[in-house]
Amino acid sequence: MTRLDYEVKIVTTKELKHRSYLLIKVNGERFKEYNGKSLGLSLKPSSAKSLKEKHQILTELEFQFKKSIEIGTYPSSKDSVEETKSILRDLLDRAISNKKQSNLSNRYVEELEGYAKKLKAYLTESELNDDISHLSRSRVQEFMNRFNSSASYYMTARRHIKTIFSEIGKLEEFNTSIVTNTDKRKATPKLHKVYTEQQRSDVLAFLKQHHPNLHLCCLMSYGCLLRPHNEIRLLKRNHFKNDIREIHLAGHENKGKKIRIVPIPNYVREILLCKLEGLAPEDNLFSEETSPYNLNYFSTAWKRMFKLMEKEGIIEKNQTIYSFRHTASVNVYKKTKDLHILQQLLGHSDMIVTLKYLRGLGVHNADELKHVMPEL
Repeated sequence: MTRLDYEVKIVTTKELKHRSYLLIKVNGERFKEYNGKSLGLSLKPSSAKSLKEKHQILTELEFQFKKSIEIGTYPSSKDSVEETKSILRDLLDRAISNKKQSNLSNRYVEELEGYAKKLKAYLTESELNDDISHLSRSRVQEFMNRFNSSASYYMTARRHIKTIFSEIGKLEEFNTSIVTNTDKRKATPKLHKVYTEQQRSDVLAFLKQHHPNLHLCCLMSYGCLLRPHNEIRLLKRNHFKNDIREIHLAGHENKGKKIRIVPIPNYVREILLCKLEGLAPEDNLFSEETSPYNLNYFSTAWKRMFKLMEKEGIIEKNQTIYSFRHTASVNVYKKTKDLHILQQLLGHSDMIVTLKYLRGLGVHNADELKHVMPEL
């Protein structure tokens, strides 16, 4: 009797939702089994309610396939058991599907899905319908080179593609170096130039007259140090507490992922008192309906207002909506010299983030540093 050369290996992770399977090699042929269907057994690891149950099912599945290989009932024929292929197109779709079910912002998931679509549009049909192991680093690099218009654009694309393939790595074993070994570019950080006191006053006055919603957004970005697009834009009536003296944000409602209680300055509260009057608890602060304006609402409004303000000579290039938050950060730090206070106000998850934030803003100018320079 010919001795069988075979191996049955359990492939799984410590995450219950990640798909597990058996990787089977028999006389040089490779197969992948997700359940006991091909043996006529009702063993389904994916239906397990706990990691312990999942492991028990996988162990039983491993035993049953080994037994079937030993007695010659598995594989029955090349037709009855299809040789495993980890199809790239399917893996891309599954990776995006998993991200949609994760605790991530809608905007970020949409960006990931956009890059996945661009990759699928770039690759050939034969590449998409082939095993992921046949995708080369050079092909991924060729795709990445399409984003070479700037280092920042390239690195953003690379970061998103790495995230997608990292998710695929949780589903299937493959050579991740096809992505991790792609070229890097040194991106220059985008500068959100801070406002002078006069500029801040002039810009806010202009916006108050020409775009009240944008004016309130900028005022809250400065006075409450909230992020304009993903925090201020989404505020509802029920976020305002303590007689409209505080804003309460749950962990999933801010980037820092921690509960935040944000004090409201009087100059912001005066406007909010009128703005919030008559709104239902679930009504959005700006749309005055249950649904907020779209993600680009303030960006689009700012572009229009910026052109008008630039003609007026009251604003400079690189001064943005975020410049209000940055200006407030610089002012708070110069006033208190307390990183912990600034961290709390900005809603940063870690002090290191705040330090990097201040460094990126160039808080200390040359004149401020003169008095600490070494002397002989």
